[in-house]
Amino acid sequence: MRSISAALPKTLKALGISRRTREAQALWLWPQLVGEHLAHETHALKLTGGTLWVSASSPALAHQLHLERSIMIDRINEQIGAPVVREIRFRQAGPSR
Repeated sequence: MRSISAALPKTLKALGISRRTREAQALWLWPQLVGEHLAHETHALKLTGGTLWVSASSPALAHQLHLERSIMIDRINEQIGAPVVREIRFRQAGPSR
């Protein structure tokens, strides 16, 4: 009998949801990647076509994160265990309500 950890990846791939699972992981891992303080100032919105879209609380923060994006891409892909994120795009968040 196979263990669940051995069977799950193959089952997810066969069902066609392996990619979506990794995409969801990227969004879920964002706060851990940037830390508690930046998690309050940013929000991972979606992962489309290998591009992770992230909102930032200010243009200055978006620019600073843009400069560090290659390090973040490497770290998040390492945590996921696959090259899911190829680019990170930052945009300023709208006004809070």
